[in-house]
Amino acid sequence: MSDHPTPATRISGNQRAALLERLSSRDLAVLRFLSAQGYASSAHLRRMFFTDHATFSAATRATVRVLDRLLTLRLVTRLERKIGGYTRGSAAYIWHLDAAGERLTRAEHAPRRRYTEPALPFLDHRLQVTDAVVTLHELTRDGDTQLSSIAVETAAWRSFLSPHGTTAILKPDLYAQLSTESYDDHWYIEIDRGTEHLPVILTKCRTYAAYRATGRAQAEHGVFPRILWIVPTQRRVERLTAAIHADKNLPDRLFTVITPDQLEATIRDDAYPAAPERRNP
Repeated sequence: MSDHPTPATRISGNQRAALLERLSSRDLAVLRFLSAQGYASSAHLRRMFFTDHATFSAATRATVRVLDRLLTLRLVTRLERKIGGYTRGSAAYIWHLDAAGERLTRAEHAPRRRYTEPALPFLDHRLQVTDAVVTLHELTRDGDTQLSSIAVETAAWRSFLSPHGTTAILKPDLYAQLSTESYDDHWYIEIDRGTEHLPVILTKCRTYAAYRATGRAQAEHGVFPRILWIVPTQRRVERLTAAIHADKNLPDRLFTVITPDQLEATIRDDAYPAAPERRNP
């Protein structure tokens, strides 16, 4: 259950202006992040926005203070259910926008997003997507690599004509572009929680192959992004990798399958060969 029910009221222009006066740039960044991600844990928000503190405990206290203030303003609200691997201890929460926060961050003339209590599998998947986004920001925060572009779920989706002449939609969980002075790397990232049968995943892989054949991604990005599947166990890595390799209609070098703990090494090319399609600026 959320701490507060989401009210149906709209905020007026004057109320919006008054709220904005009370918010810092970091407050607004937190709200925009929750608008894009849907859900984030307290730890995700600490890792994203409270990195300028001397100690972990100081960063945690600052995170709690800011989130409690945004909660009081009815800009955010929280779930108290526990998700394995994400919430540890009684003070761990999962956050999302409350009605005023949704209204404050909604694009002009965009329809209102209505809140419904999320099912556990959906919430677990969304939190894993959020974790991947936070990790990408952490990997590019200090160093020569920049996170030039990132799009989550619907912002990354693309419609196209299938080989049969019907409209198909490519639905990556995440698109990311990472850049240095020498190259750009483009990734479609898929989060698998081990709940889908392999034939379902292979069907999605074939959608990527069909989209690649249209040339639309190459026109948009200069290359076709590599597809990165993040799966929960090494056994799942082995099974999905073998299934992709066995499908003669799939260019298996286009797909990389890893566990979450391998994301940093994959992005940094420490443990994996260079992407088959990499664009030099």
